[in-house]
Amino acid sequence: MKTIEEVLKKLDEIIIWAKENQNPVGYFACTYRIMTAQVLKGIQQKKFDDNPRMTQLDLAFATRYLEAWDTYAKGQNCSNSWYIAFEAAKNKNFLILQHIFLGMNAHINLDLGISAATIMPYRKINPLKKDFENINNVIASINQKVQDSLNKICYPVDLIDKISNGKDNAVLDFAISRARETSWATAVMTSNTPNFLRSSVIGIVDYAAAKVASQILNPKILSPALTRELKKCESRDIVKNIEILENTKSV
Repeated sequence: MKTIEEVLKKLDEIIIWAKENQNPVGYFACTYRIMTAQVLKGIQQKKFDDNPRMTQLDLAFATRYLEAWDTYAKGQNCSNSWYIAFEAAKNKNFLILQHIFLGMNAHINLDLGISAATIMPYRKINPLKKDFENINNVIASINQKVQDSLNKICYPVDLIDKISNGKDNAVLDFAISRARETSWATAVMTSNTPNFLRSSVIGIVDYAAAKVASQILNPKILSPALTRELKKCESRDIVKNIEILENTKSV
């Protein structure tokens, strides 16, 4: 892929497949599509210090997710953290937020730092830091729209919104910003690792991300009974839920 527009088209194909198969994998794909479109908008509006380099990063970043999905769909081995996220979609009892957070975990905690290191020269990652951090601001501008869509399909999110005292994007902002802090550390570590050792580093990061994925599936703050109760508060119409999330992208 050579353009972000091609990435958006590929994401649309995954979303269409998810609707046809009533598969929760569409929840993260929709969320990621919205954020990718917003990054593209930021590049077009020249909101980054180096917009061509940001395009390069976004393409490298997206390719890791799309290749992981393609590999998994063919029944081949993908990274552990993505495997857990994709396998979880077979279980209709997980919360919508769990599916989204599993995707964010694999994509941000694993893919983003590694993608950043691959587009920069060996041991010269620091010039990317400002634009890397600017991604947060660009994505934050759409988070409220995403959260409004989530409120319609995932009622506990609306409750968290009210508790958070007007900080309506508390859930997504926290998840993304914390993950990005970790991913920059991964970028620095990977950048300072010679190419012949990088696969080992990626394996270690993937192992850590897989541990986080296990915690997302079995959070200490949620008992199985409470999870079941929260699930009752969600819309179970996967196709309609995906369509509500999809509508966010036109904003």
